Amino acid sequence: MSKKTKYRQCRLERRVGTRRIEQVTHLPEEFAVVGRVLKLKDEGKWTDGWRVLTAGELVEPPDIHKMIRGHRENTGDSLPK
Repeated sequence: MSKKTKYRQCRLERRVGTRRIEQVTHLPEEFAVVGRVLKLKDEGKWTDGWRVLTAGELVEPPDIHKMIRGHRENTGDSLPK
């Protein structure tokens, strides 16, 4: 099993003509470098020119499967019908 990827919450900006678009997202640690320009994929389409403005603390993403399983056990959704 590979090591878990650490993420940083980053604020990104992209300039389109005279407009400035900002976005907040979680990026893998290796890409979360202030000043770096990235290409992001959104809805199957790649968009170039996103510059990292800020990079927060390292975080480990939650295990969604454990969260779902815990919710089902706590609410009784996992019981046989």
